Formats: sequence, C-alpha cells, structure tokens
Amino acid sequence: MTDIKPKTRRQLVEDARRTALDGDWELAITLNQNLLERTPRDAEAQNRLGRAYFQLNNYSAAYDAYSGSLKIDPANMIARRNLQRLELLRRKHGADVLVQNDSAIPIIPKTNVFIEEIGKTWVDELVNPVSLEELAEVSAGEQLTLAVEGHRLYVERLTGERLGEVDAKTAERLVELILSGNRYEVYALGLSSSSLRVILREGYRDPKLANKFSFPRQISYTRAYLRDRDQLRQRDEADFLFSDDDDEDVDDDESGTLTPDEDVSNNSDNDAFEEDVVVVEEEEQTL
Repeated sequence: MTDIKPKTRRQLVEDARRTALDGDWELAITLNQNLLERTPRDAEAQNRLGRAYFQLNNYSAAYDAYSGSLKIDPANMIARRNLQRLELLRRKHGADVLVQNDSAIPIIPKTNVFIEEIGKTWVDELVNPVSLEELAEVSAGEQLTLAVEGHRLYVERLTGERLGEVDAKTAERLVELILSGNRYEVYALGLSSSSLRVILREGYRDPKLANKFSFPRQISYTRAYLRDRDQLRQRDEADFLFSDDDDEDVDDDESGTLTPDEDVSNNSDNDAFEEDVVVVEEEEQTL
C-alpha cells in the first residue's frame, strides 16, 4: 500500500491561488481553512478566505475573515479596504447584507485583466459615477460593458446597472473607433477615494484601422517616461550629489524632466516600448 504524503504549505498556497483563478470558491474556502489550521496567524490566507466568502455572497463570514486578517496584520491594506467596502454595502442595504445577499453576481476574473498593453489599454477612473455605496458592489476583476450614447461612453454592469462614464476625450475617440468596427472590453480594478478605477482593453481591431492606436495618450506618456529614464541614465553620478547649500537651488532645466512643449511623437524609442507590459496593481485582488 502506497503512502500519500500530505501536501506542503507551499503546495496548499498554490492550490488556493489556483482555485481563486478558476472561480472554485467552495474549494478555496476548504484550502484556506486548512492553511489556517496549520498556521493560524496567516493574514494572506484570511484575505483569500474573505474573498471566497464574498464571492459566495456570505458577507458575514467575509467580514469575519477580513477582520481576522487585520488582527494579525493591522497594516494590511487589502483587509482594511475590503472591510470598508463591506461597510459601504451595509450602509446601502442595511445590516442584513452582512448575513446574506443572494443578488450578488459571482465573478470569475480573467487572469490577464490587470496587464496593460501599450496603445491597447487605458486605466482611468469613471467620471460622473454613482455613489460609492453602489460602486462597492462591483468586484475587482468583474467584467463590465460599454454603452454608446451619442459622443458619450457609459460603463455598465452586465445586469444593465449604469456605473458612470468614460472621460470625454477618451470617449470621443473610442466611440469613433467602435462605430468603425473596433471592439472593447472593460473590467473593474477597484474603488478609489471617489470613483471606480477601470481598465479599458482593445479586444478586436478592425483591419481598416490597423495603423490607428486606440489610446495614443498612453503611448505619449510611455515615450516621455522612456525618454526621462534614458536621460537620467546618461547623467553623471555627481549630478545627484548635492551639498546642503545646493539642495534648494537645483536648476529645473537640468533635472532631466520634459517640458510641456517638448514633442515626444517622433521619439526613437518606438521599439523599446512596444513590447512593454505593466502590471496594474490591484489591492483588492488577492489570490
């Protein structure tokens, strides 16, 4: 008879993260409870447990799990933000929301939701948003949808609940591209102090728009960043060593930063940034 060795803690952590990616929340609860039996003071396991309960609409158990994480690690921002989110839900729906809320939508986020691609994605906050209490119901990673009305571009949940709209400058360009054949996806990233952060992603580019970027502002910002970085690398190390008398008299013209009038559209760094990807930090997304 072959003995089956119990899984190591590292294996259990990997399994717990994988079940979250797969949206298997029942198994996620079991795995994280097993981890907590081994190491009770595991704040990350408490956070994963809280998220699993939240996705199953058991807000009371989610509240307890996040509270447990905060007791272990008082500086844990993931737990703190999610407790604030549960408090917003309680304000909107009353104390009963912390017992059960069967109307919530189970969310299975895609694994590449939080990856930015230069020229193909745009991260921003919604303008004219609904209340924070309503936005608190939106899960990080939740897929949303876009609704075009004239030159305005609204962001809605899949149930049709309107959350806010895309800023006018971005919306005007995207509406034109959508009407020309492009398709876009939008996902929630998490609450800000006054709105909801979302990531817009180009899902399909019509062949006739092959040379037209969806988000040229992101390209300009990236070129400026790369140019700044290269200029800093070329500076002599002595430029960054100041005496006490020099600290307040640094010449802005020699700081290596770009002025608003500088043209970055013809920068030679095109190839340098085209393959760059940036991981969007999402504080509520704990796997």
